[in-house]
Amino acid sequence: MKINFTYDKKNIKYVSGYIFKGKNYRCSYVRYDSLYRNPAPGTEKVELYFYQPKKEVRASTLILHGLGSRNIKFLLWLGPHLANAGVSSTILILPGNYTRVENNSMSGRSYLYPDFNIMYQFWEHGVIDILTTIDLLEQEGFWRENNIILGYCLGGMLSTMVGAIDKRIAHFLFMTTGGHMPRIIHQSPATVFARRMMEKGFKTKYNLSNADILYNIYDKQFPMVKEMSLEEIVSNENIHPLFKIDPISYAHLLDMKKVTFIDAYFDSTLPVKSRKALYDEMYGSNRKILPISHVNWLPFGYPVAKYILHKLNINAKEAKKALLTREYIENPLEK
Repeated sequence: MKINFTYDKKNIKYVSGYIFKGKNYRCSYVRYDSLYRNPAPGTEKVELYFYQPKKEVRASTLILHGLGSRNIKFLLWLGPHLANAGVSSTILILPGNYTRVENNSMSGRSYLYPDFNIMYQFWEHGVIDILTTIDLLEQEGFWRENNIILGYCLGGMLSTMVGAIDKRIAHFLFMTTGGHMPRIIHQSPATVFARRMMEKGFKTKYNLSNADILYNIYDKQFPMVKEMSLEEIVSNENIHPLFKIDPISYAHLLDMKKVTFIDAYFDSTLPVKSRKALYDEMYGSNRKILPISHVNWLPFGYPVAKYILHKLNINAKEAKKALLTREYIENPLEK
């Protein structure tokens, strides 16, 4: 099976409206038609929350959330605080999540649905929406060379693929993410639904129900996959199709000087060997293992925001002042 991360580049027409503003920034809700060729019903419109500094734009950040909806409200905290330091900040709602859930489904489910037609559709769509969001920011003059992508969980997995495709990204911050799709499908609590489906006899052309067979295939083929070019990964018919949507397949194509990888020691959402697989493939990057879980860091975005500003060369005093400034949200309809 082939996967396709290409799209026809063009000027992006969008609609945008201010939804609130603070002393030093404005937040807009932005929508545009996805350039993905085959969006599922309900996912056709790309949705962004864009925090625009009122003064000089010194850098840019793109924030990519994890599976589901609950984590998004915590990541939205980063937007105004980074914008307060002069960093234009965009939170992209990924297809199949939050307000972009496809008809008759649940938030995040389709990325791990045990049917390759569905999985490929959403991984392709997610990657293309990220690439076109950068296109739009560049088109409107808000994507600076000094930039960073923060990818949490699913967002980090997609960022690995995007980084192998697009060289416009200066820094990557991967938070509590992983790879090795067979282990995610068979060991993660997030994929209980998929295992139940397979236990009840759900089958597709490539049967995913036998974990041992999948692990053995990965053990045999991965040494070959991690030597492949991007084109070889997406077009090779002789590797297992899971490799084409697995971050560990693309990690070796990243410039590790750009990468910070933060693993959560107490993560119970992603299996240990899943996280370690991607962590190991990011050797040469700035890798840290912190005593956090998959989600308990989310309410404490301050140190993450501080690190982002450090990577964007905003000095510590300015960063601290910006992050601790109390912002009063104003009605955008009032003068």
